[in-house]
Amino acid sequence: MFRFWRRFASCSAASGRGRALAALKRRDFERAERELSALLESDRAAAPSEKAAARERAFLLNKRGVARAGLRRLEAAAGDFAAALDVVANYPPALTNLGNLSFEGGAFDAAIARYEAAILADPDYAVAYVNLAAAYKRAGRVDEAVRALRRAQRLDATSFLRRRRPR
Repeated sequence: MFRFWRRFASCSAASGRGRALAALKRRDFERAERELSALLESDRAAAPSEKAAARERAFLLNKRGVARAGLRRLEAAAGDFAAALDVVANYPPALTNLGNLSFEGGAFDAAIARYEAAILADPDYAVAYVNLAAAYKRAGRVDEAVRALRRAQRLDATSFLRRRRPR
């Protein structure tokens, strides 16, 4: 029972951030875009440091890009992902999402380059490895796809074990 409620403890649904993330989760991309745009315009940095404020802004830009991609506004989404990278260079989620746009457009080599850049920025970012595996497979590089997928599985298992370890 407590695990169920713990999901809601990290970002209150009453906050704009919580409402935006909840809207993204239920695929209400219009609402998510509105909420995220309002947060970005308000420029209220509730972060304790300048670095934390920059990471939060990159996070919000990246999430708004995800919402815009869900609305099939791909140029605006790419702009948000690029803006997130302007705020925090080599931000792995934004690099991965730019790779996703390339992948969806059939530019598998460009997608591979973005996913590899995300992995260079954060070698433990399992999502980038999963997407890299898909791009490798589409590019006919099956052996590399298998290696990338195995790495993603190991990272996911490791993160699961870290979450379960008593403190």
